[in-house]
Amino acid sequence: MAKQESGFKVIIVLVLIAFLSAVLLAYVNKVTREPIEENKKAETKKAIGIVLRGLTGYQYPEIPQEMEVDRSPVKYFMAVDSNKNILGCAVIVKAPNGFTNDFDMMVGVDSSGSVIDTYVLDHKETPGLGDGMSKEPFKKQFRGKNINNTKWLVKKDKGDIDAMTAATITSRAFTAGVKRALMTYNRLREDGK
Repeated sequence: MAKQESGFKVIIVLVLIAFLSAVLLAYVNKVTREPIEENKKAETKKAIGIVLRGLTGYQYPEIPQEMEVDRSPVKYFMAVDSNKNILGCAVIVKAPNGFTNDFDMMVGVDSSGSVIDTYVLDHKETPGLGDGMSKEPFKKQFRGKNINNTKWLVKKDKGDIDAMTAATITSRAFTAGVKRALMTYNRLREDGK
């Protein structure tokens, strides 16, 4: 009989611990949800400022529009002036097949369809190698390129893009992401948005 009571007490204690853990996790989630969302908004705003640098007097919606391009979800912020003339676009894409996984990046495109700049939003690429995609020597080669004046492959694959040393896979993914962003902008122009 004592063993049965002991087993019952253990079960009660475990149920209480599980219940209290669930309550604590729910509370922490509630408390941190808003600051996390605010940080994401601030990061997005910062990225838009970087990828649309050089454009002046533009405004963009707070919430991005969404579409699918190349069988992948894409988000975009259309940058317009006070008369609703399109000045450019900040496009958020998944760069496919990075070394560790797909990664999120933003590409700024001007009204003519050329790259203004790029910004990596989130990645898990190798520090010291693949994370070089966020650095100036690699990023600058994309500026001014459009869908038609570039062969969107790394030079190792007979394209126009210089891959980062020891990070060819990441370079391929980044290049594909930029191309996807340009495809998005071209489709938006064709659709008259």
